[in-house]
Amino acid sequence: MIRVGFTRGRVRVSPAARRLFEQYRDVHADAYVQWLCTVVGGWLSPTDGNLRAFDYAMRHMPSEGSIVEIGAFLGLSTNLLTYLAVKHHRDNPFFTCDPWTFEGTERPIGNVFDASRPAYRHYAREVFKLNTALFSEPRMPSAIDATSERFFELWRNRATVTDVFGRPATLGGPISFAYLDGAHEAEAARRDFAAVDPHVGPGGLILFDDSADNGTFPEVTRLAAEVARHPAYELVFNTPNYFVRKRGQTAASVSMHQPAGRAP
Repeated sequence: MIRVGFTRGRVRVSPAARRLFEQYRDVHADAYVQWLCTVVGGWLSPTDGNLRAFDYAMRHMPSEGSIVEIGAFLGLSTNLLTYLAVKHHRDNPFFTCDPWTFEGTERPIGNVFDASRPAYRHYAREVFKLNTALFSEPRMPSAIDATSERFFELWRNRATVTDVFGRPATLGGPISFAYLDGAHEAEAARRDFAAVDPHVGPGGLILFDDSADNGTFPEVTRLAAEVARHPAYELVFNTPNYFVRKRGQTAASVSMHQPAGRAP
């Protein structure tokens, strides 16, 4: 597992990374992608840059390893990832997790709706199940009702659990692509990265949602920029969120005490 420090500053985005980002704009014209973004609730639009990272990951992630999504909400990103995996003929196992409890709900939204109450958790979980069972029917992911901390504990232990659809799911092993969209507090974001990093092998990809420079969540931005600068990783492109790839070395070969620095 690598250890990132507390360096500040943006990562310089190379012209090659910008050109690569532009090469994946065709995903926005996909009729099914546009339709899913319309009918399934969530925070992605057909022109969202994250879709380019999804498309790139499904094309280029290592064949040996799983797709892992932290934070599923109503299933929009889940169904998009399933669709793109099928489209690009990738059969990597897919796991998603969410406890369906929501940050930023300490006070009623607009002084009207209490999103912290159990009824809303039940609603969101059931809508996720309906959306995923319908739109990902050709290849249903394993969906685990758990916090990311608990999910990665189960992953490390290669546990077999029952997913939200009542099916057994055996966790563990290498991770080819991780989409980190969990809690945005500094401690939680760093914990999620620290948990996923040892399982990401050479060529494995990580997308840090809500990590754009000058974005709403500066602690997530800082973490993602530190990872992009670390010698063990390289920046693929910004969506504007940070999308990184692990370089050709194993997690075990990277010192836990190695400070973050600019990648060569």
